[in-house]
Amino acid sequence: MNVDPILALESLGYTEREAAFLYLVAVHSGYFLRRQFDYFIDRQRGAIAQHFLEKARVAGHIEVIDYGESRYVYHLFAKPIYRMLGNAESQNRRRKGDGTVHARLIALDYVLENDGQHYLVSDAEKVRFFAESRAVPPQVFSGPDRKIFSSLGSFPVAVADRTQPATSLVRFLFADEVLLTTEKFRRFLTVAGPLLRAVGNFEVIYASSSAHNFSAAKEDFWKHFAPTVPAKQGVLGDGWRQEPVLQDARPAPSLHPKFTTLLLKYNYPRIRRKEPPSLRTVRRFGPSQTLQVTATDTDEIQKGSGMG
Repeated sequence: MNVDPILALESLGYTEREAAFLYLVAVHSGYFLRRQFDYFIDRQRGAIAQHFLEKARVAGHIEVIDYGESRYVYHLFAKPIYRMLGNAESQNRRRKGDGTVHARLIALDYVLENDGQHYLVSDAEKVRFFAESRAVPPQVFSGPDRKIFSSLGSFPVAVADRTQPATSLVRFLFADEVLLTTEKFRRFLTVAGPLLRAVGNFEVIYASSSAHNFSAAKEDFWKHFAPTVPAKQGVLGDGWRQEPVLQDARPAPSLHPKFTTLLLKYNYPRIRRKEPPSLRTVRRFGPSQTLQVTATDTDEIQKGSGMG
């Protein structure tokens, strides 16, 4: 019998709102900020958040990462929490580098701002959806162990219309790690490309706290999914010496790619700790507290993603 994850977390002493928030953190990011909890419960800074954070810390469920200047990131790392939610070995409970932490915080902001979407909340659910609902061969999105590729399981995936799983638009979030280039996004597209083509009707949302990479990311995306221009084809027969006829360049009927950029101007801790070589060069941002959504100009995205 399936266990309600919210009730399970409540059994540890959390209120319903606290349990619901911890569930979102566990399945989508592993990391959170105090302001994100305040947003979720629709409260300003105060005793409610402080009581929740102290309760979780004392219980040994979260660790507090001090970024200096009174900036803290909270990491939900306790294995019993993830075991209770059916994913004891979740990568979200592992300590990550600063760039990845930044991306996970962006992913959580995205989920909080778009809580009406139907998310595939576990690797197992993603595997079932792609294999059964979309009839995608497992080798396209998973290894010999049938575990989904890590780059596909790192960020939220949502089904726009859960009543039509076989044909619905599927949204894939990519959160920018505040790098100066789109190298990691290009690697994501290389790994995810076969799956995205097999899904057919999909949208990739490139979310970042800076618009710096938006233009390059758009170009990278359409290099993978732009309509293929066919070779010139001659028409043989009585007039076989006539000029070759160029057929219309149209995307395959079953392929409907969309690309959207999402600019999040929230406050995030500055990256400062040692990173792997590919993540050492990062951008710095000043504080801001607004959210902005922008959609790229493409034939497939006529009015953006529809997100508020």
